[in-house]
Amino acid sequence: MKKGQVLYFATIAEASTLLILIFIAMPLKYGAGLPMATSIMGPIHGLTFMMLLWCIFRSLGEGLISWTGTFRLLIAAVIPFGGVINEQWLRNKISREY
Repeated sequence: MKKGQVLYFATIAEASTLLILIFIAMPLKYGAGLPMATSIMGPIHGLTFMMLLWCIFRSLGEGLISWTGTFRLLIAAVIPFGGVINEQWLRNKISREY
């Protein structure tokens, strides 16, 4: 497995869980009265977010991404569809490295 692939998969996992939380779990909680949806999805998203933070700063330390790339990934992590937008950038970054 290439170095950047872990960061790539962490970004996709975090983006996916954020979208599931916002567009499925939250409507189920507030629209259908099922608070269990966010009780389950919230911690899952929290773990993937923490995993992404760890991968971002580890990649920065290894020299895989710059400070600019770090800020780009951090900002995208809190914006819905941000991780999806950065997916192509990360894929190109990984392919250039190897």
